[in-house]
Amino acid sequence: PAPPPPPPNPPPRVAAVCAHPLFSTCPSLSPAPPLLSAGIPAATTELTVTFPYGDLAATEELLTRYRDEVACLILEPAGHTEPPPGYLAGLRELADRHGVVLVFDEMITGLRWSEAGAQGLYGVVPDLSTFGKALGNGFAVSARAGRRELMEWGGLRHSGERVFLLSTTHGAETHALAAASAVQTTYVEEGVTARLHALGERLAAGVREAAAAMGVGDHLVVRGRASNLVFATLDENRQPSQEYRTLFLRRLLAGGVLAPSFVVSSALDDADIDRTVDVVAQACAVYRKALDAADPAPWVAGRPVKPVFRRLV
Repeated sequence: PAPPPPPPNPPPRVAAVCAHPLFSTCPSLSPAPPLLSAGIPAATTELTVTFPYGDLAATEELLTRYRDEVACLILEPAGHTEPPPGYLAGLRELADRHGVVLVFDEMITGLRWSEAGAQGLYGVVPDLSTFGKALGNGFAVSARAGRRELMEWGGLRHSGERVFLLSTTHGAETHALAAASAVQTTYVEEGVTARLHALGERLAAGVREAAAAMGVGDHLVVRGRASNLVFATLDENRQPSQEYRTLFLRRLLAGGVLAPSFVVSSALDDADIDRTVDVVAQACAVYRKALDAADPAPWVAGRPVKPVFRRLV
């Protein structure tokens, strides 16, 4: 192939990261103030700016303010809500117009949104993408994918300076690559993503019906795409509550259901979903009692669970 064009001189120096919680745990891509910032020089975090998800006007204003300085726009293409109509295509147009690399983090959306990830579902192709362990159904494999002219800058088929290392310490671990190949074939041939959506829709409908029947429909809230459901536990004032989350998780465990989220697996069947909904209904009955008492403590039975994304232990 022809050698890639040389990088701009001087190169852009700012990364624009979407203001959602995932990147707050990545030291080199941390919106200020980062969630985990110990040991990260201020000079590094100052090279990161944020843009709000779903707001093209705000992103265009940022690109104009930092004209010729922004190297890339990085975001999850979708999360607990669907992208606004035309949003991802609008980002693609902004990136092209301002000469910025568009990067999709598909660690979660890859394979769960479609066999080709969120970019395949929404029809917007980024310049670079990242994919995680879902590629190998749990085997230790991940991937960075992108346009050849960008990927070549990590390779050896040009005379310029390498801007990243295109290599792997575990290149000899070919069983993981074989697993990834088999997983992708299975997803296409067996329609795994469609099955995940069907199972998730059945689960979401059942949980919402059970919560409403027990009078906690405004407090146990199911969110997200059917293939990647999460739930929120709200107190008597409809505010997020770790105490009520602990109560709910304990009641699920007592019923034999381990569900820190409602993310489904293709290994489940309709009977598994129905049993889960039955246990959720039992947990919702206890949830209602705690709400009526305005005190979940008797049912928490110990310290409440803590969020994963937190600064202090």
